[in-house]
Amino acid sequence: MLVKDYSFKLSDFHIHHLDALLPEDALLMDIETTGFQAAYQNIYLIGLGFRKGETITLRLLYAPTLEAEESILKEYQSTLKEFQRLITFNGDMFDLPFIEKRCQKYKIESIQNTLVSTDLFKIAKKYKKYLNLEHYKQKDLEHYFGLFREDKFNGGQLIDIYKKQAIEPNDSETELLFLHNMEDVKGMVTLLQLLDFSLLKNNEYKVKTQFFDGEEIYFELEASSYSNLNIKYIGSFYYLQWKGNTLSGNLRPYMGKLKYFYKDYKNYVYIPDEDLLLPKALASTIEKSRIQKATKEQCFVEKDSVFLIDHANFSEQHFKEDFKAKETYMEIHPNELKERFLTEYITSLL
Repeated sequence: MLVKDYSFKLSDFHIHHLDALLPEDALLMDIETTGFQAAYQNIYLIGLGFRKGETITLRLLYAPTLEAEESILKEYQSTLKEFQRLITFNGDMFDLPFIEKRCQKYKIESIQNTLVSTDLFKIAKKYKKYLNLEHYKQKDLEHYFGLFREDKFNGGQLIDIYKKQAIEPNDSETELLFLHNMEDVKGMVTLLQLLDFSLLKNNEYKVKTQFFDGEEIYFELEASSYSNLNIKYIGSFYYLQWKGNTLSGNLRPYMGKLKYFYKDYKNYVYIPDEDLLLPKALASTIEKSRIQKATKEQCFVEKDSVFLIDHANFSEQHFKEDFKAKETYMEIHPNELKERFLTEYITSLL
């Protein structure tokens, strides 16, 4: 077994609050294998990353021969005892089960499942509407954050290189293997910025500015926590931009006539010749021949005002374009929006 360390300063990554994103009890992990079938293929490299103070260490556990696989697995399990969290990229689907299978082969006790697992791939997929990428491989996400590798190979291309040098060792080819795995782990440090997505909702906001220009409501909110992300999102009736500690954008209200449908329609009657809806109690003096029972579709009052889509039941009074319409609206006074409503409404869109 060969152990190789690379050291970096926190400041090398230019990531705000990186010490919080990578606490000292967290371990980054990535493996390189000779194939995808853990039952009969091997792990030849385990890349680890951890922080102590202002230093991030990337440690590679390398099996120069297939027979050395057992030793790097034992060293990995021993290292896990120092940590409480495990951070991977697609590790829940690949790295962790693969390691479990290989540990079983050598009858090595595995404790990795006792650590709290964070899979950065799952986080990226969860927030893909903001990332809006064609593909979600690790390199795609690294490019999104402005990171471009020196390594030009993928894991599959390196299998033949490893098998060749395992028979005839070659320092330059070994360095290619190290570079790829080191940059996998180093790339995960950059992808830790994905964890800031949790701040979207888990944040306190206060209104810095808001105004209505007669067509749209513009706003700027200040967040209590700073985010590394710079995301823009266009919804059907809103635009949002989240950068640093500022959430800004605009809302496009509906301006015009909408209908409020009464739920107790059985308590109303309809007079066709006047196109008039009345409570039953007020229709006693009208000839019965002129009166019809009101239907659900007829039992409404129309209002000409300013409305916002009410996607989260902010209001008890819902307006619609017609009875069968699925979209519901609430009436607003755009120049008099209260801070609490505005912040809650905007964050509910996230």
